[in-house]
Amino acid sequence: MTLRALLPYLAAGSFFLKAEPLITLQEANGTDQLKVELINLEKDTALLRRADGQEFDTPLAYLSKESRADIRTTWMSHRAKIEKHLDPLNKALGYPLFASNGNIWNESAGAIGNRLRLPLESKTPFTSSYRLYTQSGFTFAGAQPKTVVVYGDHNGRTLSLSIIYSNKGDSLSTVGAGEDHFKSNGKEVDRNTLEGAMIFDAAAIAKTISGVLGEPTDQRMLGQGNKSHKVQRWDWNGHSFLLAHVEEEYVGLNIVRASFADGGGRFPRVSDGDIRVRLKDSVTSDANGDVVIKDIPMVDQGPKGYCAPATFERAMRHAGVPADMYLLATLATVGGGGTNTAKLYDEVAFTTRSKGGRTARQIALKSLAPNKIRRYIDKGVPILWQMCSLSGYNQVANGRTRARKGVKDWAGYATKIATVAEKNAEALQQKANYHICLIIGYNEATNEIAVSDSWGKNYTIRWIHVDEAEAVSNRSGYVIDI
Repeated sequence: MTLRALLPYLAAGSFFLKAEPLITLQEANGTDQLKVELINLEKDTALLRRADGQEFDTPLAYLSKESRADIRTTWMSHRAKIEKHLDPLNKALGYPLFASNGNIWNESAGAIGNRLRLPLESKTPFTSSYRLYTQSGFTFAGAQPKTVVVYGDHNGRTLSLSIIYSNKGDSLSTVGAGEDHFKSNGKEVDRNTLEGAMIFDAAAIAKTISGVLGEPTDQRMLGQGNKSHKVQRWDWNGHSFLLAHVEEEYVGLNIVRASFADGGGRFPRVSDGDIRVRLKDSVTSDANGDVVIKDIPMVDQGPKGYCAPATFERAMRHAGVPADMYLLATLATVGGGGTNTAKLYDEVAFTTRSKGGRTARQIALKSLAPNKIRRYIDKGVPILWQMCSLSGYNQVANGRTRARKGVKDWAGYATKIATVAEKNAEALQQKANYHICLIIGYNEATNEIAVSDSWGKNYTIRWIHVDEAEAVSNRSGYVIDI
């Protein structure tokens, strides 16, 4: 087998991840030159990556004498640079983020999540996340974060890390998690201390990273919406550490590919055709009449009023547009919650159009009947539904979802819940507990819709009769369409 057959020729302008050294190889007894990334060298075999991401174990015997020498020299130099900072950097961060290869972009998001002890939040064929809301004593880079999340890409590999420290959502929240989101947690907050905590966190993190990697450079990065913010940037082995202190909002440390930071925060766009196929393939139909969109990323908003940012993040990532609920929350959320959803939508519309080429639209939801919402569900587009998450509504949704698991006579079930739903709808008329969640499915035979809340995996899907849903509906919503 020739080197040309193994690694097709790549033009000089091809895109590489730039996390590993680039080398130009020449085939033994040949003249073709091939530009590749050198990922690893063990004994007499090199692991090489070409620009399309394909990796190959290549025996050095396939290469010219000069190329073999270049590989060995380059690898020794590369390893020396890694080993100089690897242990000190892990020690400074407080966790073994980097394995011996010194490159998290060559590892799965799950491997990074395991080393940082982050539980799996969500995993779909196209995206994944591992998230931890920390407890006292957890420190990362010299300060205690509120949350740590690792995002994975469509190949399962690590895409980025987002570590959020003092911020208005967690620091000023007085609500509980899950259904207790609408109940007071009894926490007393002092808004005057928030900025002081932010200043302390930002200074501690900068000192910690600078102690290993030297002084940072300043840069502006695109955020969510039509906004950019200043960050301090440190680079190491294809990784950029970006520290942001957005006044009165949050302190956050993002770890991203250096190529992403070089581009100022611009993500590569997934084509419309690929997204259409992906979304359509996510729709499933069951024998009982259930039509449901599967594989929508879960985001657990935790104990803060971020239902709208978390729900928009879920819909955006499902449509192939990267998002982070904390950054979305800075656009239209006051301390602890109280999102101005209309303003957030405006910013999301800009982001989905400019970064992903998708269309965000506000829609009227005068009726939630399956024949009214199927135009979106059938093509894999969830509906962001504005509603009132009343205690009675949640009790009904929880009970109905449990009851469905034992149903054998679906016609009888449909008749039974129609009678119950009519009575329940009369009791669900209070305007309170304003909330936003996803409508992800329907069943025309039973006149039900499937909903999903940003409260963790236990709320991935719940079922509610249309009459009950319309009783708590605010008759409007949003879609990120294709």
